[in-house]
Amino acid sequence: MRAEPYVVLRTSGLTKLYPVGGSRRLVALSGVDIDLAEGETLALVGESGSGKSTFARCALRLVEPSDGDVLINGRSIRSLGALGLAELYGEVQMVFQDPNASLNPRMTVRQVVHEPLRLHLRMPFAKREKRAIELMEMVGLTPAHLDRYPHELSGGQRQRVGIARALAAEPNIVILDEPTASLDVSVRGQMLELLKRLQAELKLAYLFISHDLQVVRHMADRVAVMYLGGIVESGRTEDVFARPLHPYTRALLSAAPVARWGVKRQRLRLAGEIPSPIDPPDACRLVGRCPMQQPACTTRRPPLIDAGGGHAVACPVVLA
Repeated sequence: MRAEPYVVLRTSGLTKLYPVGGSRRLVALSGVDIDLAEGETLALVGESGSGKSTFARCALRLVEPSDGDVLINGRSIRSLGALGLAELYGEVQMVFQDPNASLNPRMTVRQVVHEPLRLHLRMPFAKREKRAIELMEMVGLTPAHLDRYPHELSGGQRQRVGIARALAAEPNIVILDEPTASLDVSVRGQMLELLKRLQAELKLAYLFISHDLQVVRHMADRVAVMYLGGIVESGRTEDVFARPLHPYTRALLSAAPVARWGVKRQRLRLAGEIPSPIDPPDACRLVGRCPMQQPACTTRRPPLIDAGGGHAVACPVVLA
C-alpha cells in the first residue's frame, strides 16, 4: 500500500478581510484550503488581484489572517508568538517578486547571506563565511559577489542573492512569489532551471505563485486556480491544462498565448466586469459573467467538488 505524501504546508479556511469604512469589508481571501506535499511544486495562478500574494503573506503571518489556520510541518502558526515565529521561519522562507525591494540597499551580499545563518543556525563567523561561499556557488554566483551591494548587481543576480538568502536558513518549504516576473525574458529560463535543480538537490517543496501559465506548466506538479479570493479549481497540472472544468479556468487558459507559429486558440470570453470584492454576496463569484450560469449559482457559493483523480472544481453545473 502506497504511503500518503507528507504534507509540509496546509491551510484550512484561510481568510483575510480588510475594513473599508463602517461595517463594510473587502474580502481578499475567503476560506482557502490547500495542501503542499514534501518535495512537490504547487502553483497558485490567477489574474492580478485574485489573492495569490495575499495568501502567501497570510500563510507566513507577514499579514495577520482574519480567520482559518496554517500548519507548517504539522505546527499551527496562528497562536505562535514572536519567538515561535522566528524559529518557524527557519523551516519556511520566501523569495519575493522584486529583489530591488526585498534586499536592503545598505547591506552587502555578504551581510544579506550571513544574517539568516547567524539568526537561524547560530553559526560563528568562520562557518558563516564558508557557508556563504557555498551558497553563492549553489545559485550560480562567485565569492567575489559577496562584497557587492545590490545596486552593483544585475536583476538576475539580485534574484539569485534572494534565493541564496532563502536557502541559507535550510528550509524545506520555499514560497516563490512571481520570482521571474521582474526579469528579462533571456534570464527567466536560467532562473527556472536553477529553481528546479535546487529543488531536486535539496528536496524542497515550492509554493509557486505566478500569472504566467507557460511557466506554471513547466514548473508545477499541481495547480490551484484563484479568482476573487477563492480557489475555483485544483488538480494535477497536466489534468487542469488538458481538461479545464471551471469556466474561469477555461477563459484563463484560452487567453494564454500559443508558442507555435500560426496556431490560434479559440477564446472563451467572460462577459461583464469583475465584481467588487467589497461585501460580495453569498453566491458564485462568477455570477453575471459565466456562460453556464444557473439560478442556483446566485443562492450560495459552491464548494470545491471532487471530479475524480484529485481534480476538484467549485462548479456543480459542469459536473451535472
